[in-house]
Amino acid sequence: MGIVYARVMEMTKYEFEKGSEIAKSLDTNGDKIITDKEFLMKERMIFLENEDKKQDQQRYLVWFSALSVTIFIVVLMTPIIPVERISHLSGIAEIWVISNMGVIGSFIGFTQIAKRKNMEK
Repeated sequence: MGIVYARVMEMTKYEFEKGSEIAKSLDTNGDKIITDKEFLMKERMIFLENEDKKQDQQRYLVWFSALSVTIFIVVLMTPIIPVERISHLSGIAEIWVISNMGVIGSFIGFTQIAKRKNMEK
């Protein structure tokens, strides 16, 4: 087993499995010592990757909402749907369009709030 020393307030001895990929990825400078700085850097990188994936998923959701509402409205305005059926669809269509617009509006609003918080820091 390999022995790795980590600096956490005081020198503490930790052991990792021989050939541990986690220990290798944490030891960025290859000195066989995992410092607080290296550990915090790895933690920060994982946080940023997860945050990026979350933001990508939110953008996909908003694009899907916007496109689906647009397509829905375009289809309703074409002769594909008879005028008599539009009155039957109006109740559900209103709720569906408003809820999708709420998703889009929330995304825009919370994105702006996050930008302002980052600018204040």
